[in-house]
Amino acid sequence: MQFDECFEGEYRIFVGALDAPRGDGYIAAVVVSRLLPCDGAAPAMAEGNANAPGSRRAREVWRDDSLACGYRWPTPEAALHYAKNRAREMVRKASPMLAHPA
Repeated sequence: MQFDECFEGEYRIFVGALDAPRGDGYIAAVVVSRLLPCDGAAPAMAEGNANAPGSRRAREVWRDDSLACGYRWPTPEAALHYAKNRAREMVRKASPMLAHPA
């Protein structure tokens, strides 16, 4: 298993390449969380340090532990690359799956 994370605007993207359950290869997994300000976070946010520890809390908005219907990628790097690109696409297109609950 290999993992990676990145930030895209107000979202934290955590991706994983998991050993495929049946056979060789890796499946891609992703968790996208929206970063929300914590109480008392205004000073850290005002200084431009939006990702400072304690300045933001995360709320999971999307999870898929078997992207591409469980397709088996030949390398963990390929699975991570696919997962990260898929998550970034969802964020950039403002997918309804990532919408705030009413």
